[in-house]
Amino acid sequence: MTKKNILTLALVGISLLSSVSTLLAQSPEWSESKRKKGIQVLTRPFAGSNLDEFLGRTEVDASISQIIALLTDPASCKNLYHQCKELTVLSGTEKKSVVYLRNGAPWPVNDRDLIMDRGFEQNEKTLATVMKIKRLDSNLRPPPSGVTRMENFEGVWRIIPQTNGKLKIEYQAHFEPGGSVPQSVINLVLTDTPYESLLNVQKLVEEGKHKDAKFDWIKEPAKSNSN
Repeated sequence: MTKKNILTLALVGISLLSSVSTLLAQSPEWSESKRKKGIQVLTRPFAGSNLDEFLGRTEVDASISQIIALLTDPASCKNLYHQCKELTVLSGTEKKSVVYLRNGAPWPVNDRDLIMDRGFEQNEKTLATVMKIKRLDSNLRPPPSGVTRMENFEGVWRIIPQTNGKLKIEYQAHFEPGGSVPQSVINLVLTDTPYESLLNVQKLVEEGKHKDAKFDWIKEPAKSNSN
């Protein structure tokens, strides 16, 4: 190999290492904020925002369809989602819809609301299923008096089959609440929202809520027959 070729390979190697370092620098690591009752809550800085994003995770013994039914049941607004006051489907189907959401806030902070796109996808091989939610710039339903419309919201619920037969449930999101919100309230939201929501998922699964739910567009993992 000539000196020119060696030099070229070296420069390519340095360039690749530099690219990897840059990517790593752009992806800050998660920091654990809470771990309790089988639920872990993590937060990390979000690019271009003063507010962190959160990630909550836990495991439950349930079917994928049961979790989807829990997440989409309008009654789950108050039984599952932390601080939820209203969850109304404005249009669409079970798999993809436009939804109105209103969340409560501690006094003297205004309630927040938004209109969002909600859709499900399932990986054909791993059967991992995600529910993606994202704010829509829409006035399909104007905010009520005294309610502040959120400037941005983007999140995902992940339902991931595990080798032990259980499901790993992850709830990850970032939001811009709009208006003025004290940092103390923001800090509570970042930990309480994923923690309380996942704790409610655990409780509803244990109670057998929507245990027999089935969706024709969802494939369930095969159950192992152990003797």
